[in-house]
Amino acid sequence: MKTTTKTAIVVCASLMCGCAAPAKAAPYKIVDVTMDQIDDMMEEKETFILLVEREGCNFCQAMNEYIEETKGEHNGIVVYHLDTTDFELYRENEGDMTLVSDTEEGNRLLEIFPFFLYTPAIYSFEEGKPVDGAFGYDETKHTVSTWNLNSTIDWTLAQNVPVWDVIEKAQ
Repeated sequence: MKTTTKTAIVVCASLMCGCAAPAKAAPYKIVDVTMDQIDDMMEEKETFILLVEREGCNFCQAMNEYIEETKGEHNGIVVYHLDTTDFELYRENEGDMTLVSDTEEGNRLLEIFPFFLYTPAIYSFEEGKPVDGAFGYDETKHTVSTWNLNSTIDWTLAQNVPVWDVIEKAQ
């Protein structure tokens, strides 16, 4: 009887001590958002990654194809996606390094990112505030160019960083 009780205790203890398979991280996820939702996330002081794109952007398409091919290697990541196609963003004068808009959404975007000029753009938010930006996409190296948010990007001085490094940094 003692041997059976000891065996039962050892088996139960083994089952309770990490013999279960490790929990699997959720797959990479992209969530479409609106400017209203971004405003709410900022107000709630959330930390998140925002990917800003528009239809017809070849760099956006190439980056999305690369992300789709490699997302299985990057579980547990959530990226919020904003489509600016209908924001009517444009340069008021040829050569301008800032944009203007005729839409409420476009103007709200430019209030948050006054130097927004290129897509794709990846913005990191910490506690509801934008802190970093990465712009463009080099499909031969799978990199984006990082730059501060206080001026329009200078491509000759920007640092090229792998896309996934930028995305994973804010997680």
